[in-house]
Amino acid sequence: MRTRVLIIVAAIGLLAGCGGDKKQPDFPDLHPVKGVVKRGGQPVKGGAVQFVPDPAKPEFLTNSEVGADGTFTLSTVRTTDSKGERKPGAPVGTYKVTFTPPLGDQTAEGHINPIDLPKSVEVKAGDNNLTIELPAKK
Repeated sequence: MRTRVLIIVAAIGLLAGCGGDKKQPDFPDLHPVKGVVKRGGQPVKGGAVQFVPDPAKPEFLTNSEVGADGTFTLSTVRTTDSKGERKPGAPVGTYKVTFTPPLGDQTAEGHINPIDLPKSVEVKAGDNNLTIELPAKK
């Protein structure tokens, strides 16, 4: 009898799983988003952009590195995915945008803070080619 109970408990444990492989949310439809980040009409040299949907959807992160020529191409990743599956593009919607400058020489420039854009950006169905204009330096 004791052996049967152990077998049943073990079977229930196997059926339930270890709890580490939770079902991931499905990716929404993603649309290509590329663009350039500028300040004073000139492309910035490096950094990163993060697009936060409004209203927020914490299960996904949409971002990109910014190249030395100021260009970026967005991709989206699940925040709960330990494997880091990343797909190109972004879901349709309105986004708050944050630009993080490259680290560079912090001894010369001091601490570099992220810049929140004052205006939201809209991603539409289909191809999106955006220009992100940063506020002038103070």
